[in-house]
Amino acid sequence: MSKNTDENTVIETRLAGLGLSEKESRVYLSLLPYRDIGTSKIIRMTGLHGQFVYDALAKLEEKGLARHVVQNGRKKFSANTPNRLLSLIEEKKLAANALAKELQSRYAGEREQDVEIFQGDSSFVAQQFELLKRQPNDTVIDVIASETERYQTTLEAEGAWDEYLRISREKNIKTRYLGGEAQHERLQMLEKTGHWSFRILPGHATGLMNTDIWHDNITLNIFGDPVLCITVTGKTIADGYREFFNALWNLSKK
Repeated sequence: MSKNTDENTVIETRLAGLGLSEKESRVYLSLLPYRDIGTSKIIRMTGLHGQFVYDALAKLEEKGLARHVVQNGRKKFSANTPNRLLSLIEEKKLAANALAKELQSRYAGEREQDVEIFQGDSSFVAQQFELLKRQPNDTVIDVIASETERYQTTLEAEGAWDEYLRISREKNIKTRYLGGEAQHERLQMLEKTGHWSFRILPGHATGLMNTDIWHDNITLNIFGDPVLCITVTGKTIADGYREFFNALWNLSKK
């Protein structure tokens, strides 16, 4: 098997992850090096039956990945820019968000709470951003800290910490942070951003788990190997934990 064939197989697998069938992927790759080629040449290059090629071309045009012109009464096909793949991803995301909202609205009365588990650094960071984007403007996130600084360092390792702070400022989301004595210096630096306030709870922060209380959910972040995020969604649950947080906040010191 040639190197190009191996590379095409890998790319076809990745295209499949974006919703293209194997035949669509093969036809699309055959179009990319050329401009305005006929179906006979595509059939020879792909080794596919003619009907499969015609079907794949129709699907690719529907997805905006291919186009055709008519020359001397015959259709000639070209591939659109691969940047179109980015639009496909965004369209899928928008469709998924719309569907999720519809299902949540339809079945919210039957499911007042839900639990999701996210494992690994990338999954953890993606979930934190999803929660931040869902958090209403001008609200507060309450945090009962762990002894570790893994929350911040994990976001920094993924190149996401500055963006997290930017979105927080943009939405005017503030954070109240209950930490331990060892975190005092770092928390003072965060407080200078204007969006953080903190208090020290003596004897606190001796474990690897912190608790974040959002608008309508809580997350239990366990900083083991790998990091684990357990999200419990439910406004009543979040409000109950916030009452507990307020009690600890009033017992703590600056």
